[in-house]
Amino acid sequence: IRQTQMALKKLRYLQRLGTEEELNLDETVDQTCRNGGEIELIFSPPRKNNSKVLLFMDAGGSMLPYTNVMEQLFSAAHQMTHFKDFQYYYFHNCIYEQVYTDIRMNKKTSVQTLLRTLDADYKVILIGDAYMAPEELIEPGGAIYYYHNNSTPGIEWLRRIEAHFKSCIWLNPIPSRNWNRPSIELIRKVFPMYELTLDGLDQGTKHLVRKI
Repeated sequence: IRQTQMALKKLRYLQRLGTEEELNLDETVDQTCRNGGEIELIFSPPRKNNSKVLLFMDAGGSMLPYTNVMEQLFSAAHQMTHFKDFQYYYFHNCIYEQVYTDIRMNKKTSVQTLLRTLDADYKVILIGDAYMAPEELIEPGGAIYYYHNNSTPGIEWLRRIEAHFKSCIWLNPIPSRNWNRPSIELIRKVFPMYELTLDGLDQGTKHLVRKI
């Protein structure tokens, strides 16, 4: 968990926010030199971490063997206090018009509401094996649950997420050597995909920061 937290710390995005109450030493020295040695104190707003993280996690089914590593990543992210905001939701196989705030998937949240209320600066991390029947992605009504008749294909909801947020990645617990599957290839066309390992998380966080 500690190693995971170290990787996630790279998501920090420091901005000067608020009133000018912090001494800017470099500017003070520079301005003092310009004044021929007469000291002039320069103040700037303090640097605050403005990172906001949105986590989507695939739960159940083929993701059960990866429960331990999923719990470790979630625990690491949840314990961190330097994010300005951290939100997390669950889905199964693919995201459709709703996601869930609990792992048992009883409490629904509209994806359209998230896209309307969350600004584009959130760094989005989706975690799942992306392994499903292709029709679950590309067909209306293709959701795996027989009682869930999604009118919009899952791939369209993924594209809407990618279009709204500036930086998104997908972390996959399946080794990359086994990514030659139709559903994985479709999702890789929407999101940059990395292995759900410490190295993959490190590469993914670097991508998220580059997209600021």
